[in-house]
Amino acid sequence: MKKFVVVTLFPEVLDCWLNASVIGRARGNVFDVKYVNPRDFSTDNYHSVDDYMFGGGSGMLMRYDVLKPALEHAKAMSTNPFCLAFSAGGRVLKQDMCQEMSEYDGDIVLMCGHYEGMDDRIMDDVDLELSIGNFVLSGGEVAAAVLMESIIRLLPGFVEKPINVQKESFVDGLLEEPQFTRPRVYEGKSVPDILLSGHHERIEQWKREQKLKRTLLQRPDLLLSTHLDKKDMQQLKQIFQELEDVKRAIFSGQ
Repeated sequence: MKKFVVVTLFPEVLDCWLNASVIGRARGNVFDVKYVNPRDFSTDNYHSVDDYMFGGGSGMLMRYDVLKPALEHAKAMSTNPFCLAFSAGGRVLKQDMCQEMSEYDGDIVLMCGHYEGMDDRIMDDVDLELSIGNFVLSGGEVAAAVLMESIIRLLPGFVEKPINVQKESFVDGLLEEPQFTRPRVYEGKSVPDILLSGHHERIEQWKREQKLKRTLLQRPDLLLSTHLDKKDMQQLKQIFQELEDVKRAIFSGQ
């Protein structure tokens, strides 16, 4: 069973999410989460965990003399821990990293900053700095929730049919194809006829073409790092030709 140890000032934020829906049902069976609160390692009468920044600057920074013992305690609670801290300058989270961490033979320790962030010296004590995107949050708890869910759903026993996870966006470097359910027609919008044809080979071919088209139009950057076979390249050429035809049709009357 995968175990996460989260160093956080606000464990209740994570517990609201961890006890809900399919994640809540998997807790205790597929994974477990323990908390370490840095405030428990503060030594002053006020149990303070932050202070003003040397050199000036707005906001308060979490202190190294509180973070370090909290992290050491989290490591002591873990087996073969892999420690990471959430940071704007860290590696951006991607699906292949989630896969690697789901397969890691050990526990995962997550450092959640708050206020203006953490004293930078704590970064020398972790294995990885991680970012979940180019935006700013008030604390690392939401980032920890994102990371844990992306890992948990890949763990054995989380889903009844693992193949459902294997076909999702980013697993093969592409976005998923458009998907539909009942009713077949609603307010004039209909499900593509091919999906109701019963011809499985053509359906799979359509799905692959739609994955390539959607990725090209919405996330073309993904195609630069995705393995494409000869058939994929032929489909992409056809898609480019269709787009060129539309372009000519639009601008021919101007």
